[in-house]
Amino acid sequence: MKFLKIFFTTVAAFLILQSAHANVIGTEYQNFNPTYSGLDFTTVQSSETLKPCLCNIGLFFNYAKNTLTYSDTYYQTNTDLKGQRAKDYLIGADLNAGFGLTKNWDIGLSLPFVVSAKNDDPYGVSYFDQFGLTEVRPATKYRFYGEGDDGGLAVILSANFNTIEKNPFAGKNPGPTVNLELVGDTTTDGGTKLAWNLGYRFRNSGAQITSADLSSGIQPPFVPFKSSWVASLAMATGIDALSSDFIAELIGSHSGKFNESDTARTAQQALEINLGLRHDATKKINIHGGLGTKLANAQASPDVRAYIGLNMNFGPVCTPKPSRATEYPTAIVDNTPIGTNTATSLSMPVTAKNIEAYRYKIGSTPVMNCSDESGYSDEIPGSMSVDTDITEIPDGGITLCALAKNTSGVWQPLSKPTIYNWIKARSKPAVIKSVATPIAIVSNHPVGDSEQTELDMPVTAVNPMDYQAYRWKIGSTPQMDCTDPSGYSDEISGTQTVITSVKDIPDGGITMCSVAKNNGGVWQSFGTPTIVRWNKVAAKPNPNVIQKNGYEVFKLSAEVLFDFDKDNIRSGAQPELDKIDRYLKIKPYRKVIIEGHTDSKGADAYNMNLSQRRAVQVKKWLIEKYGVDGSKFTPKGMGETVPVDTNETDEGRQNNRRVEFKIYR
Repeated sequence: MKFLKIFFTTVAAFLILQSAHANVIGTEYQNFNPTYSGLDFTTVQSSETLKPCLCNIGLFFNYAKNTLTYSDTYYQTNTDLKGQRAKDYLIGADLNAGFGLTKNWDIGLSLPFVVSAKNDDPYGVSYFDQFGLTEVRPATKYRFYGEGDDGGLAVILSANFNTIEKNPFAGKNPGPTVNLELVGDTTTDGGTKLAWNLGYRFRNSGAQITSADLSSGIQPPFVPFKSSWVASLAMATGIDALSSDFIAELIGSHSGKFNESDTARTAQQALEINLGLRHDATKKINIHGGLGTKLANAQASPDVRAYIGLNMNFGPVCTPKPSRATEYPTAIVDNTPIGTNTATSLSMPVTAKNIEAYRYKIGSTPVMNCSDESGYSDEIPGSMSVDTDITEIPDGGITLCALAKNTSGVWQPLSKPTIYNWIKARSKPAVIKSVATPIAIVSNHPVGDSEQTELDMPVTAVNPMDYQAYRWKIGSTPQMDCTDPSGYSDEISGTQTVITSVKDIPDGGITMCSVAKNNGGVWQSFGTPTIVRWNKVAAKPNPNVIQKNGYEVFKLSAEVLFDFDKDNIRSGAQPELDKIDRYLKIKPYRKVIIEGHTDSKGADAYNMNLSQRRAVQVKKWLIEKYGVDGSKFTPKGMGETVPVDTNETDEGRQNNRRVEFKIYR
């Protein structure tokens, strides 16, 4: 993160010190203008705004080939150039910054630059003599309808201040261009995001550049742009295999007149399509890349466009100011250690009044400052607990800091964090005398009565710094003699685990024997092997599972997983979801369909949407909490279409509200 901040600062300082001096090619006329907020799409705006006190910085580069079209108005005697492309290219850069002011209002600044350009124009009227900043573009967006990322409506006001000398697209001494746009977007049941932008660009163009204004003495074949309508459409849909979003954008502008007789004017009617990918490299950094082309032979649309860029989100850099009617939330962390405790692997749910999300940090008490922004985690959904390991933190005082955000978007102040303290104590290991030979240690083996048949057991040694390999065998306790070398495996590297199945061993006592070898080649004696034992019992029929022809159905109650009419998984739902995780691990599976079901209360379309969103949230939970392969899971909303009980009683409706996993082994 520090490297990226230094990088952006260096690039910005270098580019801002430059000033473009050109007579034709400039980013003033380009359709490719990345958003300052970095939300959802690449150049098309969504209604969503940056959250209060959050910042976004973006840097994009784009290559455009053949963007200029000659006009027969100015080259009437050179008919070979009428309507022809000028064989130009441009490499542009866009440096963007955005900042969230309130829940539904943000501001931004875009600085487009020319990095390099070339034109084969035989008349020498299209060139740069210096590269750099071409305009300054401040903007602001206000969302007046909608919540979260489900969709809504917003209005955007922006302005363009030209910095290019002798810019024929802007004219002599132009005033600012003002843009007013209406934005709308929505998210489909399948998670695809759709958006449209419609607006009007009020241009305050200067007088036309003439041959007398140029050292070449040649009349430019372009005229200042007029006011125009601007419109765009966008779609973003997830590609699970690439862990990325596919983004398609259609951008255009039109003067509103369809009978333009001047080809210099008709050439200003733009239409371009861009296709690309957005990949979230981290929770705060997303990377864009793609290609585009013209759909109309206009000045603003190139034959070929290629772009790449990234957005970095950080903050909050301040404490958001709540409305008078909104209270600050206070985070409550459950299941924290108390007093002197040896626990190092922690799972701690975080709650608060109307909680939506939280942030936390944890560390040694002497170095912790909970009022310091640095070190806090990214925003975490309130339905997820703090799962962390503090093994690497020195023994002694431990401090946990937490900040909650409520459903109104208000954060607990950084100056008033929730703080928990306890003392981490070293667990007292068994005293082991120094030995010349190694002693194997088997981890993650079943204990007591166990239904588990598929095993993954690491084998280490008492002295892990002097450990190289091991041998092992496993079987029914009555038949096992661990002191007998027969039946042991070949030598196995100490970095590999024992992966085996005991389903073919009869129910009853199970014994596993192992011996270790150290770096000096000395083996643990077969006379004193390491032995672990447990009792294998037959698996009890799972009341949640129904066997079908070709697949299994595992059912969980939606009452336990979700609050009423919500799709966020409740903090107390983890034990229930642990059941499906354990069941999936019993044996391999090819695919799993996650079906969401509702009762018949409410509109059909609403129930279908709610059930789809719930199925999607369950898939996300399984990926984030248990590390499952997302490509094997397909969420599917069923709404009220497949009841398993009557919808005429409370009990029946409760049975119908469920999540089912169709498991194909």
